[in-house]
Amino acid sequence: MSHKKNRKSKSSSKRPSKRPKRGSNDSANLSVEAVGESLKCEVGGEVALPEAEITQLCEAIVARHENVLRMRRDVLNCKDNLSTDLADTVLGPDRESRVVPWYPMAMHPSPEMTRPSRTIDYAAGEFYLQDAGSLLALAAAQADTDQLRGKLICDLCAAPGGKASGLLEAIDEPYRLAETTPDEVIPPRGFLLANEPIRSRVAPLAYNLARTGSDQYAITSEDPEVLADKFPGLFDFVLVDAPCSGQALVARGKQSATAVQTSQIELNRLRQNRILAAAERLLRPGGTIVYSTCTFAIKENEGQVRFMMEELGLTASPVQRLVDYRSDLPISFPGEALQCSYRLWPHRSACAGSFAARLAKPAAAETADLDRDRIDASWRRSTTSRSRDDAMVPRDAIEQLPFLICPDDRRHRFQLRDWIIDANAPDAPDWVNEQFVIGPEVAHRTGSTWKPSHAAAIRRNAAIEGTTSLDVDDATASMYLSGQTIPATEQTGWQIVRHRGRPLGWIKSDGRIGKNHLARFARVE
Repeated sequence: MSHKKNRKSKSSSKRPSKRPKRGSNDSANLSVEAVGESLKCEVGGEVALPEAEITQLCEAIVARHENVLRMRRDVLNCKDNLSTDLADTVLGPDRESRVVPWYPMAMHPSPEMTRPSRTIDYAAGEFYLQDAGSLLALAAAQADTDQLRGKLICDLCAAPGGKASGLLEAIDEPYRLAETTPDEVIPPRGFLLANEPIRSRVAPLAYNLARTGSDQYAITSEDPEVLADKFPGLFDFVLVDAPCSGQALVARGKQSATAVQTSQIELNRLRQNRILAAAERLLRPGGTIVYSTCTFAIKENEGQVRFMMEELGLTASPVQRLVDYRSDLPISFPGEALQCSYRLWPHRSACAGSFAARLAKPAAAETADLDRDRIDASWRRSTTSRSRDDAMVPRDAIEQLPFLICPDDRRHRFQLRDWIIDANAPDAPDWVNEQFVIGPEVAHRTGSTWKPSHAAAIRRNAAIEGTTSLDVDDATASMYLSGQTIPATEQTGWQIVRHRGRPLGWIKSDGRIGKNHLARFARVE
């Protein structure tokens, strides 16, 4: 990614896209015949659902489903910090009835949580809101287990970040760099490369990754084929949440009735073939790929699984706990593709519906060990080594934000992007700086003034936790999240506002009043 191309990617000021309103009127014009045609098997010509169910499916496609709460993985360890409503959702007596069956780390909100996105808990990053169907891909990736710990992962089509943030939480082993000795090599915690080819969607992706508090990620905005040329055979795991006809998005206004048209499905199928071929090249031998869509068309789902097996040489890698959601297409469809394919139908489950499949790239026995050593070496580095870009950090930034930016601090690897400073993890792969990707932002410049970025305030590591903080109660936290100034202590300067120990954002205090510097896209208004 070139230096100049990032000039319009000022993630500190660009507001993530708002959620669209309910679907347009033509969402009600879905043709039962057209939907049935998209569910027709190429082999044998049978339709995946009985005609009565296709009618139910058409009705369910245009019905809006409530979002669920995908909880932060460590939320139960911090239960004393939660609000009463969220505690009731997570720990209440009817908890089991609200758990999403295919992804136990997600729950339907309790009746008292009428507006989850406007709560202090949401602002503190305790949960992410998304459709329950989109969690099928994370379930196939086993992101709610420890299977991805320490892995090198690529999310190839990552925006807006719902799945990418779930993967990031799954790979990042918490540790304190301060506890390591100067000469110690840090064991890899896992690392996520989140790629989003559409540059205008990078800002919401960066925000959602920052909400996790992790620094184990970088962002690129490359065509999948270009990315595969740069990093062939590097990743342990690749997620392809592919662009598709989007039949499950009709009710949210993101797609229209044209989503079931044969021409749209074929166009997306060809695009997916190209993306999947690139994904296979990114994957190391023995690695795993999860492919997912938000459509019901067989050509874009099981048909693509067959493509990956027959044309790319991948093999089925079933997830036993998802057996109840295994694709139940007619027997004339090649059975191997169904062993690792999973579906959620909106007329059967409480979600908009989705598809996911899990496959593996065969590993040659004689090269497996050599390949693993090569991957490990590609991102092993000493804690005392410095980034080649540390020297590029402007002196005025160091002078204005000495508590945040210090090139000699081995807890960061600083990188300059025009008027933005990133602080990459010290054990991030070397190619993070070499390829000039976007890292976790810590500061940005407005005119001649450097200011700490919102992502720095909510970053949960030892380097940030030493920053001066202001603990606030519920009422003051609500004032702050709405953009108001708040009472401050006698201490002046930049401070992180915390609620029950959880970071919310920055203020700058004059000793009496804390001027609100919460990013607009993070406000609850």
